[in-house]
Amino acid sequence: MLSEGLRPRHVLTVGVATALLSAVVWHLYTRTGSLLQGPAWLTPVVILVIAALVLWFGWQVRAYQQGEAHKDLSMLRAARTLQLAQAAALTGGALTGWFIGHLAILLPDRDLTPYARQIVPLLLVIGASVVLAVAGLLAQRWCRLPEDWGDGPQANPA
Repeated sequence: MLSEGLRPRHVLTVGVATALLSAVVWHLYTRTGSLLQGPAWLTPVVILVIAALVLWFGWQVRAYQQGEAHKDLSMLRAARTLQLAQAAALTGGALTGWFIGHLAILLPDRDLTPYARQIVPLLLVIGASVVLAVAGLLAQRWCRLPEDWGDGPQANPA
């Protein structure tokens, strides 16, 4: 994606923009007289499984770079792992923002029983989404080439 990689500010910008969009969408939805539906209890589990997979793939690239891997790693797989990590970071930021916007619209009416029951699941999903964003940023860092990569005598065989 970016040559220098994603920074936390990029993920935060995506999260804030998505939170604003989500708040507007959910506000318009509740003005129709409909109640907000909470996330399923399985949602944070799925998000955490994805975060674990991103970390696992990123760890394999890191282990290869440090010479600890038992298998060979193709450059294409490493590049795809980097793209996966960056996509996970942005997705985590977007999901965090989306559910924060949902929570922001729900909180003023939290005395309603259906809304009171949604607070804990929403907080769990928001927490899992933050974990996904951090996992993506961390896996991206693990996919970085060392500073001295290509500086050795084999870098310029001429």
